[in-house]
Amino acid sequence: MEIADGIHLIKNPHSTYFVSSVLIMGESLTLVDAGRVESPETSIYPAIKALGRDPREISLLVLTHAHWDHCAGAAQIKRETGCDVAVHSNGKAYLADPETVAKELTLRFPGVPAGNMAAFDAVDPEIVFSEGSTIALDGRELKVVHTPGHSAGSCCIVEADLGLYIAGDSIQGRGERRPLIFHDANAYLSSMNRLLGEPIEILVNGHPFPPSGEGVLRGEVTKRHVEESIKAVEELKDTVLEALGDSDGAVSLVEIHEAIGAFQPFTIGCILEALKAEGKATRETAGGRVLWQA
Repeated sequence: MEIADGIHLIKNPHSTYFVSSVLIMGESLTLVDAGRVESPETSIYPAIKALGRDPREISLLVLTHAHWDHCAGAAQIKRETGCDVAVHSNGKAYLADPETVAKELTLRFPGVPAGNMAAFDAVDPEIVFSEGSTIALDGRELKVVHTPGHSAGSCCIVEADLGLYIAGDSIQGRGERRPLIFHDANAYLSSMNRLLGEPIEILVNGHPFPPSGEGVLRGEVTKRHVEESIKAVEELKDTVLEALGDSDGAVSLVEIHEAIGAFQPFTIGCILEALKAEGKATRETAGGRVLWQA
């Protein structure tokens, strides 16, 4: 799917939907996000060949963040093309040790399954960027807008001349157990509020997030998607506070999750941490259990 002249969306099969990669064509090829382990063979390379180019022309792979469904194909692509890999400084450790996400969630939220974090080969990036970094391409320049929340290293990769924001999983929308927040709910809200002021003309989502269910959004729809993402977290905060208020004393994260009956447990955990930071919830350890109350 052509997003703009020389820029194409590649849909990598993932669960019942897809994970996005974006191909930027010039004298060489730049790829944003590498999909799953199998994505290079099953979707990325075939898409490049269908456009009349050779996958070996990939000279740069930029990652919006270092979660397995967006970076697991990186090792193969780097090995087979010799490309440079670029990631935010907060994502470098996650590429070095693919088990880092699960380890961190287990430490933060004892007794809560970390979920499906599929294994992938570690990658040592050549380029480590930060907020405001620029990446020069053939006749284009990409800017990094750091948008933490979903992960510590989540970023939008921006082609400013087009108002094109390649967001990965930075902007989660709502519905279907969204948002998924692994890192920090309040940082997520700060990122969303910042993005409301950004000149977004075209937004490429990492998945076809609800409510739009589209991988590419244009015009005013982009702002509404960010607004819905804000509402989703604010409403979830209210829901978690209500569950705490309805509980008879301090309760575990698992019990709160069961009472709500939706969202991932670690997302609920991030909401609880945000409420604690705001002085609206307390955390205690009793009998080896981590308990929460309003």
